[in-house]
Amino acid sequence: IGSHNITPLIKNTWLWYILLFSGYIFLGHLLSAAYFDDQVLPIWLPAGIALVGCYLWWWRFFPAVFLASFIFNFSITPDFEFSLLFSVTGVQNGLIATGAMLQAVVGASLLRYWLGNPFEQWKNSKTIYFVLVVGVLINLISSSIGVFSLSTFNSLYQIDNYQLNMLYWWLGDSLGVLLVTPLFFSLVNFNALKLDQRRARITIISSVSVLFIISVLITHFFIVNSAKNSNELIANEAKVIGNGIHRQINSSVNQLGRLATFIQNNPDLDKESFRRFVESTYINPTAIKAMSWNPIIAQTEKDHHEEELIKIYSKYASIKGKPLLSNDPIIYVKLISPEKDNEKAIGFNVYSNISRKKTLKSAMQSYQPTATPIIQLVQSYKQEPAFLLFFPVFEKIHSEEVETSKRLKGFATGVFLVDKLLMSAFTEQQRQLFYFEVFEESKHQWFFSNLDKIKNTNLSLHNDIEHFTNTFNIAGQKWHINLLANKAFIVQQQIEDFLNLYLLLVVIIITIITSLLLMNNRQLALDNLVNQRTASLNNAVKEANYANKAKSQFLANMSHEIRTPMNSVIGFAKLAQESTDIEEIHSYLDSVAISSDLLLHIVNDILDISKIESEKLILNNEVFDLHKSLNRIHTLFKVQASTKKLNWSLLDNLPEQMFIKGDQTRIEQVLINLCGNAMKFTQQGTVSLTANLLKQTDNNAYIQMKVTDTGIGISEENIPHLFKPFTQANSSTSRDFGGTGLGLTIAKKLSHLMAGDITVFSTQGQGSMFSFTCKLPIASQQVDVAKPEVTFVKDIAKLNILVAEDNRINQRLIDTILKKLGIVSVIVENGQLAVDFVKQQHFDVVLMDCQMPVLDGYEATKQIRSLPEYNQLAIFALTADVDTRSKEKAMSLGFNKHLAKPIDIVELKESLQSVVKQ
Repeated sequence: IGSHNITPLIKNTWLWYILLFSGYIFLGHLLSAAYFDDQVLPIWLPAGIALVGCYLWWWRFFPAVFLASFIFNFSITPDFEFSLLFSVTGVQNGLIATGAMLQAVVGASLLRYWLGNPFEQWKNSKTIYFVLVVGVLINLISSSIGVFSLSTFNSLYQIDNYQLNMLYWWLGDSLGVLLVTPLFFSLVNFNALKLDQRRARITIISSVSVLFIISVLITHFFIVNSAKNSNELIANEAKVIGNGIHRQINSSVNQLGRLATFIQNNPDLDKESFRRFVESTYINPTAIKAMSWNPIIAQTEKDHHEEELIKIYSKYASIKGKPLLSNDPIIYVKLISPEKDNEKAIGFNVYSNISRKKTLKSAMQSYQPTATPIIQLVQSYKQEPAFLLFFPVFEKIHSEEVETSKRLKGFATGVFLVDKLLMSAFTEQQRQLFYFEVFEESKHQWFFSNLDKIKNTNLSLHNDIEHFTNTFNIAGQKWHINLLANKAFIVQQQIEDFLNLYLLLVVIIITIITSLLLMNNRQLALDNLVNQRTASLNNAVKEANYANKAKSQFLANMSHEIRTPMNSVIGFAKLAQESTDIEEIHSYLDSVAISSDLLLHIVNDILDISKIESEKLILNNEVFDLHKSLNRIHTLFKVQASTKKLNWSLLDNLPEQMFIKGDQTRIEQVLINLCGNAMKFTQQGTVSLTANLLKQTDNNAYIQMKVTDTGIGISEENIPHLFKPFTQANSSTSRDFGGTGLGLTIAKKLSHLMAGDITVFSTQGQGSMFSFTCKLPIASQQVDVAKPEVTFVKDIAKLNILVAEDNRINQRLIDTILKKLGIVSVIVENGQLAVDFVKQQHFDVVLMDCQMPVLDGYEATKQIRSLPEYNQLAIFALTADVDTRSKEKAMSLGFNKHLAKPIDIVELKESLQSVVKQ
């Protein structure tokens, strides 16, 4: 391990070597058994084991990866024999093992020679490279080689599913690497770590373990429900197929019956009338080879009927087929439709065949429609199973005659193609869902089947206990059909259904793992800074220890803060799914909405602090009225104070006609944070907000806004740590009042960006005063003061709205929201369609997503605005791009408003009402 200047990470190296080698195989079997199909494993932990082993032992672990992968793949091969080692299966598994080894080698080399140990980095850029390159991109190596090998050499892997299988393999390896790597590096040399480092590692270990367990539980939940739904689908579809075949058979018999009645009612029937009637009665033309009129004549009448055939067809025709017995009648094909491709059947004596004679004698005795067994047609040039259906035709009895007995004069005959008839009863999905075989009673060899899709053509469904069987009576003949569910197709459907959920899991896991590694980076950076200053600054040691403690506390708090609402979302969503009580479901959904808002708030705080620290946060510089901002804060917290029975007051001492330039949203964010904290930590008494102009020089205003409360106060020793990231006054406060500890840090840094500061004065048990100062330019012109509006209800239901959104779930969400507002909208899935629809019909408002395929929302809006007739069309950006640059870009390209996702229904309604007002 000591080669290449890499410090040994573990003791008893050969023991660990063997454990990793064995763990690769063991975990492979465990994961294969845990999921619904060994072709799709959402998390492939052996990929992470291979990377860690190659990082530690370098070339010494290369053969271990190859051998472990090779052994595992052969261990799951059915009916394994040693001869398979030198077969196509051996080549297949060898390629898979090579891909796994190459992937581990490339990933380990990047760690050893470029990025280093992920837990020894304090540069965020290297962590991002680790996640994106080693954790994600490199895993294309194994997935590309592995899926290619299986698709080439393994019949179970269909080329149609190549991309889907590769996607699952790639992402499964990625999650395996991202979960195993931090877990392993957190465990090694654990006892040698300091106490605070152990706590941080325990947090990481528990977080990674929880992520893995949640993923397995969600997948298991999906599998159970998917299997239940699949079983129900199979049973229902088997019944549907049976009913469909019955309908096809009955319609065939009824169709032939109508022909028999027509022949009976038209004794002097000619060829053209026969053809027109037959064509008009076709119900399932693809299943009908021909329909014919077969009269019964004596052998002595043969010459006369041959003359009739010559007249009918204007060419030489003869009655073919020698009678079996001297006294047998002749039943020949006189008229047939379609005539094309059936010329060989004209004049054929169907009574000259033993099997058909038996069927005809049965029909002559019972006077009922009778079918032949499965036959090969005389007019066919290829093997195609068919059957003849004979429908008796009787002499027409005139009204003045007395019917003493039926006089049979022939048969209306239908020639039905079995495959066409049966396939008409199957939908395309049913053909893929089932293997089937159809056979006659007392015969074990099927005459129609789709078993040719299976490599083993000798397979029969008779002996499979899971097959469904239906029996059909085909005018005296009995058919049996065996149906067996195509498990490969069902699994593939499950895989496709699971894809959206899986992609969501991938995004969540990658995001959380990245966050944990970045937090670890921050801790390492702080530790490094402390180590550099230890010799000269004793106070720095104390600060660093506190920072480490705060960091560990934050990781624990963040783990709690994220898991708590996530637990509520998953739990209440599952309860809502299982409930049928609407009120109960609504209560569950309310809980889901509250937890989702909390998660969004946590994410926004993390994003804000990340932007500020990376110096990517840019403040707006717009003219606005600070009085209005203060009044909004007043309105917001007046209600909250009333709820908590607190006294709330606003004292605005700023000049009335002074307008300033700055970022109104960020100023309000700071005030909301300070006032929100005051409300949170005050149980009785007063909370107040006071705004003063400290001084005015060189067209700049120095403004102070003080938030005073009579809350629990802050101890003197805790005040210096208030504005540190991820810190609250003490650990009990975090649990009593919640929060991530980022709010004051964000507020402090925003004040610095405004050339100001936030200071605090507090006495524990008596209250606190936070002072927010900022330097803002005075505007040379005033903002437009809107005139008071007359309160009235605007009818937004009359608006014609076009929604451009590519995400199916978001389409459903905005459509539902608009329907709740009484609006029926038109939804398109890309910007190009939005442009086309705007040109084709009138719309009052366009709700445009910015990130879409084909043509994004920015370019679509630009094209619409280029047309003069649509200059006044209201176009609202409805997008997850909420940063300042995105807003500025949207407004510069012609958007009227910028509405952020998640959708604020109140804000959306107000925006639509403004369009109605116009």
